[in-house]
Amino acid sequence: AGLTILSWSGYDIPEMAPDFFKAHGKPAFTLMGSDEEGFQKVAAGFRPDLAHHTSFIVGKLRDAGLIQPIDVSRLTHWNDFFPELRSIEMTDGKVWIAPCSWGNSSVIYRADLVKPTEDSWGVLWDEQLKGKISARDAVEGLLITAGLYGEAVDPWDMTDAELARAKELLLRQKPLVKFYWSSQTALEQSLASGEVTAAYGWNASVALLRKQGIDMAMLRPKEGIVTWTDGLVLFKDRPGSEDLAYEFINAYMTPEVGKFLIDSYGYGSGNEKAYALVKPERLKELGIEEPAKILATSRFQKQINPEIRQKYQAIFDEVKFAG
Repeated sequence: AGLTILSWSGYDIPEMAPDFFKAHGKPAFTLMGSDEEGFQKVAAGFRPDLAHHTSFIVGKLRDAGLIQPIDVSRLTHWNDFFPELRSIEMTDGKVWIAPCSWGNSSVIYRADLVKPTEDSWGVLWDEQLKGKISARDAVEGLLITAGLYGEAVDPWDMTDAELARAKELLLRQKPLVKFYWSSQTALEQSLASGEVTAAYGWNASVALLRKQGIDMAMLRPKEGIVTWTDGLVLFKDRPGSEDLAYEFINAYMTPEVGKFLIDSYGYGSGNEKAYALVKPERLKELGIEEPAKILATSRFQKQINPEIRQKYQAIFDEVKFAG
């Protein structure tokens, strides 16, 4: 029997684990559209050996007793990974995710049309850009940016006073917003046409538009850039062998896979050795030529606990449906 892996579209290909595919062929992949969907599948009884998850869901999987710690002594490339990623989901001295890649959410903008006066989330509140701003149509996007801009101590766990401030900021932002985006493609098209010139967005959009010859850039806001990181978790009750699971994890963590991630998907690799394999101009256009510096000043995305999330959602709805 081979391995069963829960993953994302685009991560179920030989380029993501070349050594494993060469030795054993393709594992049995089941694809998910979100971390929450993956969690629900496993909670309902689906049993994979490994899953590729974003770090913020790891605590939920661990608390539900579904995953086991990673034995880092079995990871060939562990010491080549950035320290921030090695410690991202560490509790009681145990590691719960084998890191893979990372990416950012920040202000992305048309560098030929917008000249930010400062590196701040405040660009999305700039009166001069009225009608040219797009914010993300998601609690994660909208409330977190308002929390960061409003200097909340922890944007993923705001106090009532901080939430009131975030709401006031979002109501002030609303008349400046052309649209709240939910489709990445729709956002990219509006940036390409110049209909929108500054938005909440991701590395992949900057990479794609630059490939089309559009002068895009990503800010590193002084309030902190939002960083997500992902990797593989190992399930407790699993069908396949543990040796095979570790073999797959090791194949996933190589510098060569890191190079593929950077070149093809525009994300940052967790493996420091990957960067030397990528052309310097590629790193520069993705804004990741100094990965260690970015990770050292990142605000890592976190799970929002359910009762706080309800409060965020209520504000989100009020802002969206405000006259």
